[in-house]
Amino acid sequence: MTDRIPASGPQPDPYNALLARLRSQQVPFSVMWELTHRCNLRCVMCYNVPTGRRELSTDECLDVLAQLAEAGTLRLTFTGGEILMRRDFFAIAGRARALGFALDLKTNGVLITPAIAEQIADLDPVELDLSLLAATPERSDAIMGGRDTLPAILRAARLLRERGVRVRFNTLLLDLNLSEREALLDLAARFGVYYQQTFKISPGDDGNRRAECHQLSVEAMAAVLAADRTPLRTLDCSPDGRTCLVGLASCLIAPDGIVYPCVELRIPAGDLRRQRFAEVWAAAPILRQLREQHVRANLSDCRACALADCCEGRCAGLAWKEHGDPYAGHTLACWHAQARYLERHPGQAIPETSYLARQKGGRR
Repeated sequence: MTDRIPASGPQPDPYNALLARLRSQQVPFSVMWELTHRCNLRCVMCYNVPTGRRELSTDECLDVLAQLAEAGTLRLTFTGGEILMRRDFFAIAGRARALGFALDLKTNGVLITPAIAEQIADLDPVELDLSLLAATPERSDAIMGGRDTLPAILRAARLLRERGVRVRFNTLLLDLNLSEREALLDLAARFGVYYQQTFKISPGDDGNRRAECHQLSVEAMAAVLAADRTPLRTLDCSPDGRTCLVGLASCLIAPDGIVYPCVELRIPAGDLRRQRFAEVWAAAPILRQLREQHVRANLSDCRACALADCCEGRCAGLAWKEHGDPYAGHTLACWHAQARYLERHPGQAIPETSYLARQKGGRR
């Protein structure tokens, strides 16, 4: 038997190759599931709006898990609200793990005790996100709308790390916590956890935009990007390129069983109390439309933008929330592109995006 000679040049990443294949086959590889909108905190930037509709029962959740497994879902993210507000959380998550899903968990961490940390460790999640919104107790309580939030979050991080859970601090940078950014990075290093930050403040699901007053300026975002030396993720600018993968390989399930294209784009695709998941995924008009039409050629504000080479992706859901059109531009994506330009060309005048120019012209 002769030895195989490895091919020259860089080899494709197997995980990315798998994702590309699943997207091309329109397999619902990744599902985010809001188990509840109930929460023990009242964060200033929370976008969830309880609908008043009854949450899926334990039995209904277990049935949906079986449907997801049958449809080919591999990665499942449980979020809220606060997932630990559901008394049956570990019954649901335990079944998900038994079915072989790779689990991601999102929690504010305040309710995590040693016993709960043990149960989470038994689930062996791929990653657990802890919300970390400030590095000082007073500011954390003010942003998160609770008491003693920071000590509780740090205790949760310690308990989970002691049990081998892969933890990530997830920080939304606001004008309220920007001054503590270095201290937040230090906390992540001290606890030996990953750190992820974002600038995106989502409007409320009812259209409320109060939290946007805390959005960082273009200059502040540029300063953070420059300090972190965050690499620019270039986009496919061809007519068939996509700025996001909405509808191709992922979707959202809300607490009441309504399926949406994503956490921002809350156009109902189906109701799992009345339809099987596979039927919703294959036949929902909004999902079919997004698969066929959500390409750069149909994005009038993006296809000829002067800052296309600085744009890391518009969000169909944020565009829809801003003015009811998932195919238009949206302000935050343009601000982010301007911040990238300023980071790369400090001191230069920042070009205006096509969308912002049109907004100023009053044509929308």
